[in-house]
Amino acid sequence: MATTTTTTSQSFASRALHFHRAVQRNIVARLLGGNGGDASSTAESPPSPPTVRRIGNNALVVDVDAMLLKPTPSAAFPPYFLVAVEGGGYARGLALLALYPALRLLPHDARIRAMAMVSFCGLHRNAAARVGRAVLPKHFFSDAADMGALETVGALPGDVKVAAVSRSFPTVMVEAFLKEYVGFDAVVGAELRGGRRYFSGAMEAGEYSDTETIARVLMQTGKNNRRSGTFPKPMVFHDGRLAFTPTPSAALVMYVYFPFAVALAAVRIAIYVFLPWRASGVVAALTGIKLRVIGAPPPAEDDDGKPRGGRLYACNHRTLLDPIGIASALGRPVAAVTYSLGRLSEILSPLRLRRLTRDREEDRRRMAAMLALGDVALCPEGTTCREPYLLRFSPLFAELVSEVTPVAVDSRTSMFYATSTSPIAKSFDSVYFLMNPRPEYSVQFLEPINTESGKSSIEVANEVQRVIAEALGFQRTALTRKEKYLLLAGNEGFVKGRRGNN
Repeated sequence: MATTTTTTSQSFASRALHFHRAVQRNIVARLLGGNGGDASSTAESPPSPPTVRRIGNNALVVDVDAMLLKPTPSAAFPPYFLVAVEGGGYARGLALLALYPALRLLPHDARIRAMAMVSFCGLHRNAAARVGRAVLPKHFFSDAADMGALETVGALPGDVKVAAVSRSFPTVMVEAFLKEYVGFDAVVGAELRGGRRYFSGAMEAGEYSDTETIARVLMQTGKNNRRSGTFPKPMVFHDGRLAFTPTPSAALVMYVYFPFAVALAAVRIAIYVFLPWRASGVVAALTGIKLRVIGAPPPAEDDDGKPRGGRLYACNHRTLLDPIGIASALGRPVAAVTYSLGRLSEILSPLRLRRLTRDREEDRRRMAAMLALGDVALCPEGTTCREPYLLRFSPLFAELVSEVTPVAVDSRTSMFYATSTSPIAKSFDSVYFLMNPRPEYSVQFLEPINTESGKSSIEVANEVQRVIAEALGFQRTALTRKEKYLLLAGNEGFVKGRRGNN
């Protein structure tokens, strides 16, 4: 028994030492590289490289601040700005930006506390939790100082518990990212004061990363199931409006551009609403919209010159403007069916629209009625996905026609995302896409697929998903709208008794 205990202890010590060396090697190299001669930057930087401590016989504690923050004075500004804007609105973000030059004069710890006060004061706990769960993980994935060191955590054996400690961020900002995506068992960050529903914004003073506190938190995690999958987990779903890293200078550019963006979106909407389809694409291009068409669009007439209607275009779902992108590529209008449609989007749409109900028989009837009138575009995923993944395709569309035309669409924006899970914000999704300086859409028409080849509707739907994924270089998944909304919004996407949020 003594020999077994000694061997286990030596094995754990070896793992801890290996992890410690890996983290120190990656972080120190990153921190010293490129900024070694900048004394002022070093003085203003977040705390020194992370340390790895051992607690008990099978637990490690990692200081993650240097993993998350790049060695620049403004490294902590973007996450707090995202909390301010996505949780509290553009006015709160503007207040933080306006105060930041003065905050730069404060020591690092005082500056962190001041930014937390501006970002969280009066913020509802649910709003803050949503930002930490749905918005900030994408930022940390893209801008963490050293994801390689964080990935080392996921490679540790499952019987080793690992706790993360952050002095620069409250727990609500980093817990979802570090636990759900990286693989930490527990996260101990600065705690925010407040009532049962709202934060006051003040950070609690005191030592929250002492060994006793961390050991108690690890005890509360229960049985370790952290590495039941592969870490780091891929980022499939995320939310929020800002499509760029909001450094102070980039945030200032956004606020200066915002009034012009609103006017530009109004002009672009007028172009698509009032001009003929063949002219709207050309005029819209003059305002900065780029449309790239790949493949030959199906003709509007048969070889004998007769009108050819009732074609079904099945595309992946990037934004609410997918059908408009297809219509622009075709040079003629198509009808669109959608599971979700904000009232504003419905008013502004230049296409015929029909809302679906998620009742199979009623949706079949509505789609059949639309196909009887002409071409129809639909998105079998049922909800949008920003990242290069395709969600599960609903098979109902394959039961309506003898032939379906797959269309691979993709969109690119540089300032604002054009999708949202918030019922109110969703009404402005299309407007935000058109507010971008140079929004891009690519539409690729693929070979039609016969739905009467003996395959089931599920097999046809999977085939359509496969060819679209191959054309775009995306990865296929079996995820659905339900998983997306449970992750990002904490619900199944049904609001006020109306089924069908996008």
